[in-house]
Amino acid sequence: MSQRAFHYEQKRLENDFVALEPFDPAIHATRFVKDIKANPSLLTYVSLPIGDTTEDFIEFYGRHFGSSPEACIYVVFDKIVISKKGESDLKDNYAGTLALTSTSPVNACTEIGVMISPAFQRTHVATNAIGLLLLYTLDPLPAGGLGLRRVEWKTHAENAASRRAALRMGFEFEGVARWNRVFPGGEVVLPVEALEERNGTKGELPGRHTAIYSIVWDEWDEKRPKIVALMNLKR
Repeated sequence: MSQRAFHYEQKRLENDFVALEPFDPAIHATRFVKDIKANPSLLTYVSLPIGDTTEDFIEFYGRHFGSSPEACIYVVFDKIVISKKGESDLKDNYAGTLALTSTSPVNACTEIGVMISPAFQRTHVATNAIGLLLLYTLDPLPAGGLGLRRVEWKTHAENAASRRAALRMGFEFEGVARWNRVFPGGEVVLPVEALEERNGTKGELPGRHTAIYSIVWDEWDEKRPKIVALMNLKR
């Protein structure tokens, strides 16, 4: 089942290394929740209230993704891992998720969110999954892409690994937006005791600084070959 509410067509993307399938909660939610619970480090810098059960996450998904034209999720499968039977079996090769959020056809922009399982980090998986999504969002319409003006990468300012990944994938650092959002989840938060005293709010939520990166359309022709070359590296 594709993401019906999303502004654009959410088509399946793949190459020889990975496959990106549109997230279907009936098929993928259980595997997603299982992966998060097995790898709590994935939520160190991410505020994602998945709840205690698959049903909790499906309810959250329906409110924030299933009904939002601004967002969609892709499930990432590793095509290199071979099952014990000697045949590629995608359902056993779940490697994480990618998301497009804050998508605006008027501004022709979107934001990429990345949550790759630890076992697949720093491998061909993340490089190819992110690369496929960049090709789709930034390539012009005649080449099968969306022809967007701008793709953003926003991450917790303390998340050094994410910041390195953004630069490696060709994103340009634009700056740090200080205290730009509340951050009720995750482990790395900024204290707000002084803020509570300043504005009188009780139970003020913790926050974060956000590092902002982007790739824009008028540099894409130069960056594209470098990203494709990264995707073709054997690991």
